[in-house]
Amino acid sequence: MTKDEKNNIEEMELEQEAQEEISQIETEDWEIDEEKLAEAQNPEEFKCRDMLAKVSADFDNYKKRVERDKHDMIFFLKNDILKKILPRVDDLDRIIKNTPEDLKNNALYEWVVSMQTKLMSDLEKMWVKPFDSIWDTVNPDKHDVMTVVPWKESWIIFDEFEKWFMLEDRVLRHAKVIVWA
Repeated sequence: MTKDEKNNIEEMELEQEAQEEISQIETEDWEIDEEKLAEAQNPEEFKCRDMLAKVSADFDNYKKRVERDKHDMIFFLKNDILKKILPRVDDLDRIIKNTPEDLKNNALYEWVVSMQTKLMSDLEKMWVKPFDSIWDTVNPDKHDVMTVVPWKESWIIFDEFEKWFMLEDRVLRHAKVIVWA
């Protein structure tokens, strides 16, 4: 075989491959992506839409963050004020608890009970709830153990120095308790 014949064969093979590729391209189903076509025809409008979507999402996130921060700020302001009031509630509870039976018919005692009832009512209106821990087991999320008394029961609360309070769904103050261990 001569050089010319080899070149003719190679040319025919290349031509045949090209024809196959052309026929393959002609038979393919071409779909035009409308969004890409619009972007190619008017890139500025597409960029503006994209920027508008980003700014809108950022603004929604900003509104949510501001609302959450506002709620947290109100909670912490209430928390600060209420923590100053709770010791007075504890004082009234101690007075009521430790008053001897012969003095419970006194007008002063009745006034103290009335003040404690009104104060607790006002606290409940501010979403503050007291909880009694006596005979519960110790929960570190709610209780601070002040003293441990040896006994056969395990970590059972039998006395409280201070009750625990919740503000909305968060612990406002842990209970200070005495437990059997």
